[in-house]
Amino acid sequence: MAFLILVWSLNYIVAKIGLRELPALALGSFRLLTAGIVSLPVLFLPREGKQQGIKATLEVSRKGPTQRNELWTVTYLGFFGVFLNQGCFTVGLSYTSVSHSSLIIGCAPILTLLFSWALRLEALTKRKAIGMALAFLGAAAVGTEQAGSAGAGRLSGDLLTFLAGVGLALYTVLGKRVVAEYSAVRMSLLSNISAAVLASPIALWQIRALARAGRLGAVGLEGWGAVIYMGVLASAVSYILYFWALRYMTPARLGSVSYLQPIGATLLGLVLLGEPITRRVAVGGLMVIAGVYAIETHPGDPPPEEELA
Repeated sequence: MAFLILVWSLNYIVAKIGLRELPALALGSFRLLTAGIVSLPVLFLPREGKQQGIKATLEVSRKGPTQRNELWTVTYLGFFGVFLNQGCFTVGLSYTSVSHSSLIIGCAPILTLLFSWALRLEALTKRKAIGMALAFLGAAAVGTEQAGSAGAGRLSGDLLTFLAGVGLALYTVLGKRVVAEYSAVRMSLLSNISAAVLASPIALWQIRALARAGRLGAVGLEGWGAVIYMGVLASAVSYILYFWALRYMTPARLGSVSYLQPIGATLLGLVLLGEPITRRVAVGGLMVIAGVYAIETHPGDPPPEEELA
């Protein structure tokens, strides 16, 4: 998780740099396509007791779901966790700052807790509810400051970034329901590939648009470097680790750890991009951290029947 926090915090900065040379739709779709391309060869790697090839990779246990169910599973996980989350994140970031984006995406752990409680995967205790409220108020403080000072362009960035958080929350909760039956590595790779298939029409459209405008050959090291970093490290590698950690942590606790991203991303935005940290953003960030602390230091997770007791 410490590695994920570092990679995803730096991802905000890398995306901002990549947006200097690539349109938001191009950067987002190229990222998803890169993650899928990198994930595909891994499916052919030999595994103990298995043959090589896609047939062996898609094989399921006798006790597990059918292959049709598995295809449906990787499709909706790829849509919510990769296509919606990463796509909306990249496009939304083009309309907002690093500090605001990182704090708005912080709504994802709150949504994760609510979805997890609704599906009875964990209890919604008083301490978690207080932590959730603090974090939500902190995120709301950032949102009102942004909407009041930045106009419609920033507000649209907020909404897209919020949708990215919704996608991550659904990915975490739905993934928890299937992580006991599937290999974390295999499901992460297949989710990346399914998202790449969904994003490929957009990527081809953007390639043609850049080529017609004479901008494709002008994309330099910063643009392609951002695509590689976001597609390989921030997507393919990170999602394998995230899905693996989900096997050992409740959805809310895993999600709340990601609240440390705003700290790293905001500080990196200040140092590398010179983005100012306003007083409201700072106060909102402290409230978010206080809410996460309340969730993470919860002494235990009673069964759902004891929620709010």
